[in-house]
Amino acid sequence: MTVRSSGNLVVALGAMATGLAVACSHRPEVAPVPAAVPAAPTVAPHSAVGTYDLSTTLARSRAAAQPPPSQRARPAARPEPGASLQLVYQALAAPDATASSSTQLAALVNIPGYTRAPRGRPGQAASWWPLPGDSVVVHFQPPQQHAGTIDLRGMLRGDTLWGEIWYTSLQTGSVFQMGTFVGVKRRR
Repeated sequence: MTVRSSGNLVVALGAMATGLAVACSHRPEVAPVPAAVPAAPTVAPHSAVGTYDLSTTLARSRAAAQPPPSQRARPAARPEPGASLQLVYQALAAPDATASSSTQLAALVNIPGYTRAPRGRPGQAASWWPLPGDSVVVHFQPPQQHAGTIDLRGMLRGDTLWGEIWYTSLQTGSVFQMGTFVGVKRRR
């Protein structure tokens, strides 16, 4: 194969090689990193403190009195006689190790059939903590024979706290939703 050399071809090849060298050595521009999304504000514990009258959609536990057969078919939000929740702004001396927060405040919860209050107290000891946004978690261990915990996971708007009731088995780790709740803060 015979290659004829011309001055223009050498200049063109030299310009192409320079262009390739410049293109390869140029770093692509990095897009600026977007500013971090600020964390949602957490419920101010003082705004959540108080006593709430509860309504639930829980199925009655065996420990609670059985309703008549006509009422067993479909649970509806109903006021439970004596069902209440009290959130207190006081750190727990002995936080529950199974809870998902290291900052735990004192609470008392009374849900007939699911809690057992000591004599003279309005409810069973529990812990609670605020979460980012307008959420609150109340955490306690039911008195049933099997090992587990119950969490009331709710949202606070004004004087109303509502959400879902979740059970976690400490033996198997399985988690399931037991029902829902609505709590209305008592006026002082």
